[in-house]
Amino acid sequence: MKYIIDRFEEGNAVCEKEDRTTILVERALLPPQAGEGDVLIYEDGRYLLDSAATLERRKRMEEKRKKLFG
Repeated sequence: MKYIIDRFEEGNAVCEKEDRTTILVERALLPPQAGEGDVLIYEDGRYLLDSAATLERRKRMEEKRKKLFG
């Protein structure tokens, strides 16, 4: 299952699931370098960063920003 880190609140990450619902994940369970906007994969009982998906997502967001604001 994939998640996107939306924000951090009081030691937890608010993560959006693929169906757009959110869950709270303890910050301690995430990779230390995980940040807002990163894509996570939950696999074998742990959260891993999906660097390729994060990069692609950020690229799409930048393209949308350019279309909207020039």
